[in-house]
Amino acid sequence: MAHIDSSVWKDKVALVVDDYQAVRKTIKELFSNLGLKIDEAENGVEALECLNSKKYDLVISDLVMAEMDGFELTETVKSSPKLRSIPLVILSTHADYKYIFRALRLGADDYLIKPPNTEMVQTVLARVFNHEW
Repeated sequence: MAHIDSSVWKDKVALVVDDYQAVRKTIKELFSNLGLKIDEAENGVEALECLNSKKYDLVISDLVMAEMDGFELTETVKSSPKLRSIPLVILSTHADYKYIFRALRLGADDYLIKPPNTEMVQTVLARVFNHEW
C-alpha cells in the first residue's frame, strides 16, 4: 500500500450517523484513533440538525435508520448549497452493488462495508480529503 499522509485529516471534525450506539462507539473509536474529532447522531434528522448548527469536515452515515435513512440524508446533504461540499461516506453492512450504486448516484463520496478496518478507513479518508483515486 502506498504511503498515506494522515496529516490532511488530523483534527478534522466528523459526524458519525448510526442508529446503534454500540456501532457509533466502535466507529468513533476507529476514526478518533486516526486523528479525527467525532460527534454523533442517531439518524438523518438529528444529523441535519447537527450539520446546520456546526461545521463538519466529513459525514459518515449508515444507510438503514429510522426517521431519515442514509439515502435520504445523502440526497438532502448533496442537494443543499450550504452542505454539499462536505464529504459524505456511507458505512453499511449492505455490500450489494445496488445499495452502493444508489448511494453513489445520490452523491455519496465513498462507501465502506461494515465492519471497516483501519486500512480501509485510511484509504477512504485519503480519497475524500486528498481526492486520491
